[in-house]
Amino acid sequence: MMKIRSRLLVLMCLLSGMAVQPACTKKKPEETSSVKSSPSGPKILYHYRRSEEKSLDPVKAFDEASRQHSRNIFDVLLEYSYLKRPYELAPSLLTKMPEKQADGVTYLFTLKQGVKFHDHAIFPGGKGREMVTDDVIYSLKRFADANTNRLSYTLIQGLVVGMDEFRELARKQGKTFNYDKNEISGLKKVDNYQFTITFTRDSPLNFYPLAFEGTSVVPREAIEKFGDDFDKNPIGTGPFYLKSYARRGTTVLARNPNYHGTYPTEGAAGDQEAGLLQSAGKKLPLVDEVHLPLIEESQPQMLKFKKGEVAWVAISRDDYVAMVDRVPTTDGTKKFKLKPEFEKQYALYYVPSLATNFMRFGMKDPVVGSNKALRQAIAYAMNADGFIEMMYNGRGVRSESMIPNEIAGSGRETGSTWYTQDIPMAKKKLAEAGYPDGKGLPPLMVEYRSAIKDQRQQYEYMRNELAKANIKIVGNFQSFSNFLKKTDEGNYQIADAGWNADYPDAENFYALFYGKNKAPGPNTSNFENPKYDALYEKSRHMMNGPERYKIFAEMDAILKDEVPMILITSHYVMGLLQPNVRNFKRSLLEEYPYKYMDLAD
Repeated sequence: MMKIRSRLLVLMCLLSGMAVQPACTKKKPEETSSVKSSPSGPKILYHYRRSEEKSLDPVKAFDEASRQHSRNIFDVLLEYSYLKRPYELAPSLLTKMPEKQADGVTYLFTLKQGVKFHDHAIFPGGKGREMVTDDVIYSLKRFADANTNRLSYTLIQGLVVGMDEFRELARKQGKTFNYDKNEISGLKKVDNYQFTITFTRDSPLNFYPLAFEGTSVVPREAIEKFGDDFDKNPIGTGPFYLKSYARRGTTVLARNPNYHGTYPTEGAAGDQEAGLLQSAGKKLPLVDEVHLPLIEESQPQMLKFKKGEVAWVAISRDDYVAMVDRVPTTDGTKKFKLKPEFEKQYALYYVPSLATNFMRFGMKDPVVGSNKALRQAIAYAMNADGFIEMMYNGRGVRSESMIPNEIAGSGRETGSTWYTQDIPMAKKKLAEAGYPDGKGLPPLMVEYRSAIKDQRQQYEYMRNELAKANIKIVGNFQSFSNFLKKTDEGNYQIADAGWNADYPDAENFYALFYGKNKAPGPNTSNFENPKYDALYEKSRHMMNGPERYKIFAEMDAILKDEVPMILITSHYVMGLLQPNVRNFKRSLLEEYPYKYMDLAD
């Protein structure tokens, strides 16, 4: 099994107390829909969406908003254990973990039998048919198809024998490319429930892409029926199906009555005492519907939570001040608790994230992209420590490298450090860049993913700090879809950015600056450095340890010198739960665990 070191400083509260009304409860009889689990009506979990999703087709999306749907509508071959820590891969559509064969690079995969796609009119009689090996092979071919997947193929690139060649042929043939006439040599069907994958090497990275939502299994007939409209008609084997969809309104997910999954029977230390194993072995999902209105601003999110209309909510900067206290410690760790007036009403959770927050530079831009001294000046002018205190209430740690501290290979292991604010040095670098005292430097445009209050506050902070070095910026606040379009094409000067681990390995972060991953790949900075690329390729398949960390330190030094980004923080994920919510454990690789969650009667 694949494991990583993890130092999660988790506070998972015992979820106890009386249910609150009307939040996260069952509808009244007159409000019930056709999906019922009891005479009193369906059990409904209310949450929210923070931004518009890019696509409901998992192979076309590579953003957090889309993941909220794809993780619940579709299934992947592998998933991360919901309760175990450190994070551990486990079977999802498989009966057991893949079995290594005699050659050391081929693995046998055995599918669960009886797993069915969602009921839909595309199937005979409207009943979902059984998922079989052909569906897996078709879905992996689709993930590899350059005409379909423009964003996330880099996660599996170079790992499976013949897959890169398949992708290149698809690129050359375009829309005429035929899956039936072209095979991936490392992907072999044994029978309806077994297949093998031959990897190019026995690498610790091999299985991670098979737990990524882009490799979700989809039915071929749905793709052929709907084409590009599949993202409006998503059909999978997941715990929920799409009952109704409103991009700017409320989307409703309904329980898949044929779902194959059950609640885990094993967890980490303390889970039993916390009541997290009370549902062990029960058929999933445990709620009948999930209602997801689009609520972009943190203030209305919290207002709905306080009214009992949302099951759990993230704590914003302003809400933190009103509701949370920091607990003094002597060991350098950060601990928090609810203020006394809220302790009996809600449960608090917090955990260090597997994400890094930073600002990207667009290396294609003629002003910032070609002027390293200017980028260095901006890095010296930025105050990450102040940002963490002002914008996050201290809920985070400054980033010394791209790798969050909870993933092996971070600054804790490499000894890498990032810029600290030094205004005299910023002004010196600005002069070196050809703009003494900022003269001649036009205001630089910073792209933001929305116009919400938090984004505007972050902009104001950055504007004020950079002004100390006579660097002016202006903010472009836009819809998330417009932001993605611009950044995916690499057409910007500076862009708000962040990366949450697709899988728990440092390679996933260093890949963001690998030259071959340039836009529309994840390297939307379009940064390219031959030495960095060579080090990345050398380290990619290595096991964690001193030799790999030494290479990471060299890569960190290149990024610090070239400055394709400005590192800021790895933040704490913090929020509140209603007291009637059950089975909630904050997983950073299972962001929206609706299928595991339950509500007290």
